[in-house]
Amino acid sequence: MTAIEFKGEHMPEQLTNCCKDSVVGIFNSIFGAEPVLHENGENEKVGDGVVGIISFMGDVTWLLMLVLPRASAQSIAYKFTNFEVPYDSPDMGDVVGELSNVLAGDIVARLSSQGVKVAMSLPTIMRGHDVEPLLPRGLPSTKMRYSIPAIPDGTIYLKIAGAKPGQTVGRRPGT
Repeated sequence: MTAIEFKGEHMPEQLTNCCKDSVVGIFNSIFGAEPVLHENGENEKVGDGVVGIISFMGDVTWLLMLVLPRASAQSIAYKFTNFEVPYDSPDMGDVVGELSNVLAGDIVARLSSQGVKVAMSLPTIMRGHDVEPLLPRGLPSTKMRYSIPAIPDGTIYLKIAGAKPGQTVGRRPGT
């Protein structure tokens, strides 16, 4: 088993790289173009958007937040479903939930192949203005911005955050 440990406020490279590999693999498969990681995503504001949050527990406890900004959500949803999905509809939450599930499932499989066992929760979906996933101070986290070249304004954000020993974040797996 490969141990993943949180030290300070930085995410472990093994976990960050696993998430990056999953984003590239899954979104390339779904959208037909490899997402491009932008270096300045950590400090960018998302604005209005829809967020899918999934918690992971097991050998390592952490959470993943997939954010579709309002400007991107409808284009991404259309490319994913092949039909129009209005931003304000409940179906948009379903799209973000399913994209989050697919991504999280791939991450679980990748971690498992590295000897890291985790289970994932069901997604929690939120939509709002000036969406910015906030976490308690001192938790290790990182935020990444990707663009999907095959989609006009195809921007997504991925925020991952760890938990301190003995702490849980988000929902328990299966809930």
